Amino acid sequence: MKQIGLQTTCAYCGVGCGVTVPAANERGISVSGDAQHSANQGRLCVKGTHLGDTLPLKDRLLEPTIQGKSVSWDLASQTIADKIRQAQAQYGANSVAFYLSGQLLTEDYYAANKLAKGFLGTANVDTNSRLCMSSAVAAHVRAFGEDAPPSCYEDVEIADLVVLTGSNLAWAHPVLFQRLQAARSQHPGKKMVVIDPRATATAKEADLHLAIKPGTDGQLFNALLVYLDQHNSCATDYIAQHVSGYANTLLAAKINVGTNTRIQADLCGLLEADLLAFFELFAQTPKTTSLWSMGINQSESGVDKSNAIINVHLATGRIGQPGASAFSITGQPNAMGGREVGGLANQLAIHRGFDADSIAQVGAFWQASHMAHEPGLKAVDLFDACLAGEIKVLWIMATNPVASMPDANKIRAALAQVDTLIVSEVVQSTDTLDCADIRLPALAWGEKDGTVTNSERTISRQRAFLVPPGRARADWWAIAAVAQKLGFVDAFAWQHGHEIFREHARLSRLNSNTPLTFDLSAVADLSLDDYQDWQPQQWPLAANPKTPDQPSTQRLFSDGRFATADGRAKMVPISPTSVDHPAPGNFILNTGRLRDQWHTMARTGYAMALNQHSPQFELHIEPADAQTHNIASGDLVEVGSAVGRFYALARIDSAQQASELFAAMHWNRHFASHGGVANVIASRVDPISGQPASKHALVQLAKQPYHANGFLFISDSQIPPGWLNEVLWFKTHTLHGSLYRFFCVQQSLVDFINKRDQDGTPSTGTLTDSGRQSAQWILQDRLGLQFWLSVQTTAMPWPDSHFLDQAADQPDLALSLNALLTGTFDDSPEVGKTVCTCFSVTEHQITTFLQAHPAPGLASLQTALCCGTNCGSCLGEVKELVREHAGAES
Repeated sequence: MKQIGLQTTCAYCGVGCGVTVPAANERGISVSGDAQHSANQGRLCVKGTHLGDTLPLKDRLLEPTIQGKSVSWDLASQTIADKIRQAQAQYGANSVAFYLSGQLLTEDYYAANKLAKGFLGTANVDTNSRLCMSSAVAAHVRAFGEDAPPSCYEDVEIADLVVLTGSNLAWAHPVLFQRLQAARSQHPGKKMVVIDPRATATAKEADLHLAIKPGTDGQLFNALLVYLDQHNSCATDYIAQHVSGYANTLLAAKINVGTNTRIQADLCGLLEADLLAFFELFAQTPKTTSLWSMGINQSESGVDKSNAIINVHLATGRIGQPGASAFSITGQPNAMGGREVGGLANQLAIHRGFDADSIAQVGAFWQASHMAHEPGLKAVDLFDACLAGEIKVLWIMATNPVASMPDANKIRAALAQVDTLIVSEVVQSTDTLDCADIRLPALAWGEKDGTVTNSERTISRQRAFLVPPGRARADWWAIAAVAQKLGFVDAFAWQHGHEIFREHARLSRLNSNTPLTFDLSAVADLSLDDYQDWQPQQWPLAANPKTPDQPSTQRLFSDGRFATADGRAKMVPISPTSVDHPAPGNFILNTGRLRDQWHTMARTGYAMALNQHSPQFELHIEPADAQTHNIASGDLVEVGSAVGRFYALARIDSAQQASELFAAMHWNRHFASHGGVANVIASRVDPISGQPASKHALVQLAKQPYHANGFLFISDSQIPPGWLNEVLWFKTHTLHGSLYRFFCVQQSLVDFINKRDQDGTPSTGTLTDSGRQSAQWILQDRLGLQFWLSVQTTAMPWPDSHFLDQAADQPDLALSLNALLTGTFDDSPEVGKTVCTCFSVTEHQITTFLQAHPAPGLASLQTALCCGTNCGSCLGEVKELVREHAGAES
């Protein structure tokens, strides 16, 4: 059935969902899932469903600037070229660096990598993929000989056992989780085991949840290998024919965890019965697929942990088989494409390293004038070099390292030491862009045009359907413009992204006589028309790119031949690094994603619908720990470590284990006055991959007292008041402005009120109680509410997301706003937390329905309220509320 509209690919996670856009050059659109795309088959998560909400031009960066002054692209590119030339002449090739992003298209990545490694002579080209997938990359290379994930999404559906470790799949990769859940509903015997210290949305749906001690994943899989050997569950024939290193790996595992399951269980913080249940299930289920993500990778031994997972699959012959494989799930939409072209500092291009033959071959293909001959600086080392003054020119593209790298304060200080900091961005302001000397306006989703590769190696097109705003340009175009100013005219004379993709495909021909599987040579002569009509395909590509993939390319290494010199896979002996555990009274901080937000919220934070589910920056605390520290939900708390601190609002959460905290990764100084979790995470890395251990920080917790607290709403037409610099605040975007929750930590309420009266706080009406224990200032005109400030001494709960609209409908706005905040607005029903973003269904509505209907089931609830029937992202929470109600009634 032919679909109406333009087909493109989602801008968010590594699932790489196909998206159908109904009309060209329309910024107020509603998108739908592409039913023909193999990744999602028509499904979209809540973020994908609301892609259209991120398209308006609010706060867009629209023109190049140098030191804050608008300039032409010609001057900007000439200035960058001059700075690069001067730095390299005085300080050497490695004084220049690039820091890229999995948000870039493959064509953008290719251009930056070619310029740096082929013509500037530096491999200082790294990417934020270093922060999420580089440990899995290194593990793939050690085990398979190449960064070639062997699996496909179908494996998740047809496996009889799915093991999820270090992944909250329900929130981080929702559509793949929906596919898994649909398969489980069709095949009741299908099992899911979740290995996670937290009782996440994913863990709550598991047949078996192993709430391990943080950091013991590697020990757990070592223990599994020992068990498989003891119970004759290893594929001895497969090992003999296709695998090296089994004996040494088994010996290392025994040394690491011993052979006693009771001791192994205690080591991992588990009951022995649960440990054995998992081991027996794994041993007895040939069609087992294990998935892992950031919880494994973001560790000081992330490579070893990844290899521990791969080891048990190699030992059982479960690699590249239908329903049986080890599957690393990529975090970003094009982290895989960046890895293909060489976007990591330790890669050259097309899955090649810095061996002499590869350097010579790639250099000859590029006709390169100045090839890099050794790996460059990985992310943490790169920013350390900036801090030391060794990097003179740094070009950051499509990422926000001040908010996403560990030790944010150090990163900010490091950028201040760079002579020329260039940042290519979509929005006007981020924590990183605010440090830039040269700002370049980039294209956003819907404007840029090229290719991306998802977790199962499927190459899809992101297509442009909007006219670029202002003077925003493609990132590859900006790179090529600078390259030409540097004198490399012929090598960067591209006029269209299609030419770059075709060059990339031609370069991959070099792999044709090697064991490497990455091969796009079938499209080395791809026409522009065929590029425009490209349909999603997995690499290595079929001989005829116009035909669907052959089954042999759906999975890799199915024949037992791997991308190593001898064709054998390598089991790797590992001894995982033991993580530090907190002293009494201290905590382990874990970090992760929220369901409806993405990275540092530079896009999703502007979509009001996506701010409804979790609008506050919350710290999740186990109930007994909260009681010990005299902390209640909603209290302001301080989290500190040896490198910094941040503030958040407490949320008492039984999903947490004792002495463990959780906070979302998304908040930064644009949404929280004192920044987020990056402030407290030290720059500790895996020694092989260089990936930071962002999932584990030792911290202290304290309740933060304050004198007064309040809310400030300012419309888009108003300028934020300067006094915000004197208070501690959190911010969320609303439909027509911004809402701040603030706390006066050092200033009394009386002083705050007096200062607001003195500084001429705008208002058309005020409301102050006689005891001066609360006050409000309101500015309203014919366009609606422009300014609202409310402050008081007692704690004020975060209002529901529609409270401003409700108040605006009442005759007396000041009284209505005050009544809403204090819970005395009789005409306003209790609303509570939004559960279903698509239909704006709240927890209160769901529980009210369940209480009003005898023995209600999920189906009747969904018929009445529609919650969970669109994108499905909220389905786990909806089902949990149904289960809780059933438990309370029994």
